[in-house]
Amino acid sequence: MNKKYYFMAGLPRSGSTLLKSILNQNPELHTEPVSPVMELMYWNDFYFTDSEQYLGYPKPKSAHKIVSSIIEDYYFDIEKPIIIDHCRAWSNNIERLKTYITPNPKIICPVRNITEILTSFITMIRRNSDQVSFIDQYLIDKGLPITDDNRCEYLMSKDGIVEQALWAQSQAFIRGDQKYLLMVEYDDLIQKPNEVMKKIYEFLEIDFYSHNFEKIENTHREIDDQWYLKDMHHVRSKLEKKSSNPKNILSCNILNKYNNLEYWKYSNHEYF
Repeated sequence: MNKKYYFMAGLPRSGSTLLKSILNQNPELHTEPVSPVMELMYWNDFYFTDSEQYLGYPKPKSAHKIVSSIIEDYYFDIEKPIIIDHCRAWSNNIERLKTYITPNPKIICPVRNITEILTSFITMIRRNSDQVSFIDQYLIDKGLPITDDNRCEYLMSKDGIVEQALWAQSQAFIRGDQKYLLMVEYDDLIQKPNEVMKKIYEFLEIDFYSHNFEKIENTHREIDDQWYLKDMHHVRSKLEKKSSNPKNILSCNILNKYNNLEYWKYSNHEYF
């Protein structure tokens, strides 16, 4: 079967699990939790540029075939014709996609205001107070006080998953490659799902499928043990927004510091 490959990147806590659960209602389409495909491609690619064995007798066509076959091999057991591979680093690997998979990559990017993302993490940690989250474990390891401000500062540091995703996505904008991205705002997905889904199908250039927003199920649930946040990938069966207002959760310091970073929306953003 000749499969079509598309991609998902975006920001954490921005509806990617929800969106994938909706997309998986389409019997022609398959998507699942974050995959290792991009990292496997990256490290194999790196090997062929750094290996003494390979450089001693290079075979570029063989190297290209090995790297380009990774995604096919990873999804060998999937019989559906359309696959969306999820990795937040895809937006910073567009040239790799063009070299090994498709000359016209299409990357769906769920996004959300940064202060709302931070609020989502804080409320989730509070909700799972019986666990030591990966965020709090980092603070403990660094000998830092466990406070909401420190939690946010870690998430927005170079080691934090929010900043890492922000940075990876920003590279497409800096390089002028945003034409390969479709930004999907979390609020739009919740408030006008039909319109958002039509835009996604138009962007992917595949036949539209009418989705059911009253009966959503996460059929490929990611194991949350590594995060120590047991409901990190929970999806409600019906579309609704129950998020807390950042002003009621975050300190003034965090609200002010991480306001207006949404470079995909504002020309006067403060991120770059």
